[in-house]
Amino acid sequence: MQALLSLWSQSPPQLKSLCLKYIAENVDILKRKDVQLPIEVWESFIDMYQRLGYIVDDHLLALSNCHIKRLHLRNADVTDAGLIVVLTQQLVELDLRNCDRLTPNLIQYLNQYGGDSLQSLTLASNGNLLSGMPPLCISNGSFDIKLHNLKRLIINDLTGCETRLKSLISPVRNLTHLDLSNCCNLGDLSYVTPLENLTSLILYNVKEMHFTILSICKLKNLRHLDLSQPVPKEAPRMYKRPDYYLDLIVTSLPNLVSLDISGSNLAGKGKSIFFNRKYLLSFPFTTSDTRIVFLAGPVAMAKDGISDIPGLVSRASNPLHFLGLFYTSHAASTRHHIPAKVVSGDANEAQLLVAASAYMERPPMLKNVLHEIFFILRNEMFNDWKACLDTVIQIMDRHLNDESIQTTGSASLYYLMKHLQKGQHTQTKQRLMWTLLNGLEAHATATMMKNCCLILTLILRFTPHELFYFERIVKLTLRRVETGEGPIRRNGITLLNSIAVTVDSKDKEHMGDYGTIYRMLAVIESHLRNKMSGEILDTAWSTMWNATDETPRNCQRFLDGNGMEMFLRCLRAFPKKEEMIRNMLGLLGNVAEVSWLRPQLMNSRFVQEISKLLDYDGIEVSYNAAGVLSNMASDGEEYWTIDEPSRAEALRRMVFAIECWDLSTQRFIHYRSFEPILGLLRKSHTPECQHWAAWALANLTRVYPDKYCPLLESENGIPLLRQLMETDVNERVKQLCQMVIDQCVHLGKGYIPMEVEEYVEEDDNGDDEGDDNDDGDMQLDG
Repeated sequence: MQALLSLWSQSPPQLKSLCLKYIAENVDILKRKDVQLPIEVWESFIDMYQRLGYIVDDHLLALSNCHIKRLHLRNADVTDAGLIVVLTQQLVELDLRNCDRLTPNLIQYLNQYGGDSLQSLTLASNGNLLSGMPPLCISNGSFDIKLHNLKRLIINDLTGCETRLKSLISPVRNLTHLDLSNCCNLGDLSYVTPLENLTSLILYNVKEMHFTILSICKLKNLRHLDLSQPVPKEAPRMYKRPDYYLDLIVTSLPNLVSLDISGSNLAGKGKSIFFNRKYLLSFPFTTSDTRIVFLAGPVAMAKDGISDIPGLVSRASNPLHFLGLFYTSHAASTRHHIPAKVVSGDANEAQLLVAASAYMERPPMLKNVLHEIFFILRNEMFNDWKACLDTVIQIMDRHLNDESIQTTGSASLYYLMKHLQKGQHTQTKQRLMWTLLNGLEAHATATMMKNCCLILTLILRFTPHELFYFERIVKLTLRRVETGEGPIRRNGITLLNSIAVTVDSKDKEHMGDYGTIYRMLAVIESHLRNKMSGEILDTAWSTMWNATDETPRNCQRFLDGNGMEMFLRCLRAFPKKEEMIRNMLGLLGNVAEVSWLRPQLMNSRFVQEISKLLDYDGIEVSYNAAGVLSNMASDGEEYWTIDEPSRAEALRRMVFAIECWDLSTQRFIHYRSFEPILGLLRKSHTPECQHWAAWALANLTRVYPDKYCPLLESENGIPLLRQLMETDVNERVKQLCQMVIDQCVHLGKGYIPMEVEEYVEEDDNGDDEGDDNDDGDMQLDG
């Protein structure tokens, strides 16, 4: 059972870890002749490199300039030739998993270069590495493992015949650990009985186990035995006489301290049995019973004890150190009297954490463990959530290519994220986000995209300053938006919108650098071409609205991408889509705030459409249209370069619309700064612009005084309003200015001007992101 790595160190990352991470992200530095890594650093570097999601290949191994002793490769793109480079360095430990480019010839290279030094060898899920051995070579011994000092041998996922296994194992007589998980056609395992030093035998997911039990019982030095099966909870592997077989095993192996019978019925039906002399004397066997042949001597008497597992009654007073009961029949892991100190099972969170650690290399069982963890988390019943988070992240890191594990793991991370308090666990969040992005990069599914979107949105909502790997998130999401359809595209755009809402102007500009504006325009073009309205179209405009806020470079990108034409086409195609129109006008308002871009808006067709929207039945559309016109008119009459509509006519219609609005109306908009509005208050040559700005401030400070009065005061808005009231501006503007001042004065005295119903605050776009964080939306497979 493996120890889980903890993410909860309160100290900063070790210098070694930071250096290894830097080298992994800048691997070409190893090509420099003046850079040499010590042995222990090279080994740690290879582990770090793979943990960060990078693929080890022949070129990387060729850079090793020291004698590596331990090499663990997962999903590596290495060939026989690349591996020979490190085999010549006298490896002590070699672990190869999912390295599909290796060939059966590697066995001969291992014999040639590793015969005297290699003590541990793991060959698991490596394509045709073992299964592809030709029969002739098996019979003449060409592919025997001739590693005389080998102590630990793991051969997994081998299909074929008993002869192949016998040729591999028989020559290695000094083995203490043998793992044949997922191997087929093992026969009766008689070829294992000569291994007198064997203390650990792993037979996970081996079929027809009843043929092997008699051979297993001859291995008197066994301390660890694993007979587990990766079966559904409802269909455990069935033995005809489970109590008999289990008793036979434990009484034949006196040194046994660890036993795993998960996924089977070996635990019996669960009747509590008192273990005493009377029970032993009444046990139903005769001297002709085959069980007697393999007993080490007379049945040993022990002190009285109780076991709810009939076959383990002999260990009631001498409990096992570890017992695997995950998904056993008759809910064995829920029984009270289990003769073991540590149990892996599905009865509670402690057993599940043990199971996750014990089955870290077994994806079929891990999937079931993760599902059980998820259901506990969803019901908020998990107490040790830190250990749970460690577990889930390590499982996802270890099995990046397993879509089911990544999907269930990401769903579990969503509930675990809720425990990460604001301002705490920064390193843990960073680690979590890296794992999440690795999973999203590996699996472009709708469910994975949705789960990642929910988690990242949760981070953005509570700790936006902790949006780590910003560039990677945006670029990866843009790729998903480009190549995905339906839910994938929708969730991707929703995530981009959430990011654009949260980040500052500098990062908004970076989003534009990565292609966000042009990608949103491409999505809109696609929807127009297919005559499709809907959430994706609305959110694409919303994303650009947020990404252009106080970001002139992105406003320029919008115009360069033919955004004006796209606006007119959408308006013509979907004239009743209020949310889309509101978002489009919000974006155009950002463009209109940029003085050097306003001349590009001076187009009769465009201004006529904006003027018509002043009369729209809905304040958000009308308000945003007025904001666009106010900014366009703020440069003065000489800059109004179109004849239709005239500047005077447009401003007249705007003032008429403003006076139709209700000052107490709740709004779906969020201002970070009032500077653009305060700038319009200074435009004394155009009182209509001042009118719109004064109304905006009066509305916002009246409806949301706690938020907007302090913002206005912090930007010196009150003195500006007082100065404006001393000019010859019209009385309505003065009246609105006085309202704003009164709101702020009353707030300072503790007076609340009006009661406002609770609302969902928006960031310049009105998109209610709360729906995306509904727990019920979190998904597993499918």
